[in-house]
Amino acid sequence: MAKISGLADAMSDVLSLVRMQGNVVCSGVYAAPWSLGFDLPFAHFHMVQRGSARMRLDDGTELRLEPGDLALLPLGHGHALSSDTSLIPLPITEAIARPGAMDGGIHRIKGTGETTEVICGRFAFAGVLAPRLLKVLPRLIHVEARQGRPLEWLRMISETLIAETQDPKPGSAIMIERLLDLMFIQVIRHWAGAHPRNLGWMSGLRDPQIGRALSAIHSDPAHPWTVAELATKASLSRSAFAARFVEVVGQTPQRYLATWRLDLASDQLRSGTLAISQIAQAVGYGSEAALTRAFKAQFGTTPAAYRRCD
Repeated sequence: MAKISGLADAMSDVLSLVRMQGNVVCSGVYAAPWSLGFDLPFAHFHMVQRGSARMRLDDGTELRLEPGDLALLPLGHGHALSSDTSLIPLPITEAIARPGAMDGGIHRIKGTGETTEVICGRFAFAGVLAPRLLKVLPRLIHVEARQGRPLEWLRMISETLIAETQDPKPGSAIMIERLLDLMFIQVIRHWAGAHPRNLGWMSGLRDPQIGRALSAIHSDPAHPWTVAELATKASLSRSAFAARFVEVVGQTPQRYLATWRLDLASDQLRSGTLAISQIAQAVGYGSEAALTRAFKAQFGTTPAAYRRCD
């Protein structure tokens, strides 16, 4: 992966192997009373632009969303968004399909109470690292506005999403896809900064010393890295580095290296055009046969069969 200004960034390396698919985004203008239901298995997000909204998860968790707030449900939990949690939710697909519900690019619910403007989105994660990332994410990430104002990055993304959904132009679909990728990256950075002890295997991405070793692996996966070399990158003794790596990342440096190489191979098989022998060389295996043996041990299938399943 290319480095900006030569700076190593282990988290960018990881997030580059996670993609968002099946994006559906809609602007909503809802006058109370209203209640909408969002079902499994898709991940969803909701950005409140004006007014407020109540959210209730299927497990009973409730929160209030104020102007400038963002709620992201990355694990696909069913939930309702409403003006009043006591109301019976109408499935969002049914609500949008009702005659006259859509006004251009805006979904409207007409009532006599307070009006709430919100951007809602549905998506799914793809990419070889998506399952590992989802294992450490919570069911709900709530990004709150600061002193009643949205964070600057959230404001810019939401305003552009509104423009692209309410007045779509050629290229709007790819614009929305890229905006959602940016939103997800920002949300992960925001959450990781606020909950540094809840990151699981991702903790190493934020650890200054272990992060340097991870960046070295990511930058040159084909290099025959030794624990001693990686310890030098981390400015630690070999024994201290090995112990800290296992404590922070949850596996040995050599196991992480092997897993990362196979993750890269998997990503290349699905998204690239290189021959399997070229991929083997690029990720540190001396031959296609060596890659095939390791790949089958981790994924239960051969590289060729994995590529055909795309």
